[in-house]
Amino acid sequence: MPRSARKKNSEKSPHRLSVSLSPEQHAALLEIANENKVSVAWVVREAIERLLHDEQPLFHVRRPG
Repeated sequence: MPRSARKKNSEKSPHRLSVSLSPEQHAALLEIANENKVSVAWVVREAIERLLHDEQPLFHVRRPG
């Protein structure tokens, strides 16, 4: 497969991420997922989506000057 075709496919394909959670964090995610009848993965994706579109950034970058 040509390199350009591979790049286009990888841009559209999902990316996997490995994250370590505390037992309390995992339990909280499981509870949210069970209450809403969705998977923990869905809860995590939704949380990331909300973080990325939040008007207040997680990290404030100081501008020089």
